[in-house]
Amino acid sequence: MTARIGRTSLLARDPSATAQFYREAFGFETLYDGDIDGYRLLHVGPGNLADAGLWIHPAPEGAPVGRQAGDSPFLVLYLDDGAELDAVLERCRRLGAGPEEPLRESDETADRYAHVRDRDGNVVVLAVLAG
Repeated sequence: MTARIGRTSLLARDPSATAQFYREAFGFETLYDGDIDGYRLLHVGPGNLADAGLWIHPAPEGAPVGRQAGDSPFLVLYLDDGAELDAVLERCRRLGAGPEEPLRESDETADRYAHVRDRDGNVVVLAVLAG
C-alpha cells in the first residue's frame, strides 16, 4: 500500500476569496464545494477530487491565518518550465501577490524559484526543477 496525499488544510479569513485566488493565480479548479451539517467543505486543486489539493476552512478567532507553517513556506508548487513560471508570476502580480524577492536560480542545480504570498499571507514557493 502507498499512502497518497489528499488535502492539506488552509485557514482563510474569506474561504471563497482564497479559493478564487488559487484558481486565478495557479489555475486550480474547485473540486468540491458543499457542506455537511452546516460545515462547509471547499476543496480546490490542480487535479481531480481524488488528487492532492487544498481544503480551505474559515479561520476561527485567533487562528494563525497566514502563518500556519510558521516562518516556512506553506506550499510548494512545481511548474513545467520557465515560461509557465513567468506567466504564473504575472498573474500573481496582477492579483497583488508579486514575488517577495526577485526570481532566483540555484547555482548548483539551475532550479528556478520565487516566493509569493496568497491573500492571507501564506508563502507559496513556485519552482521549476531543472533536472
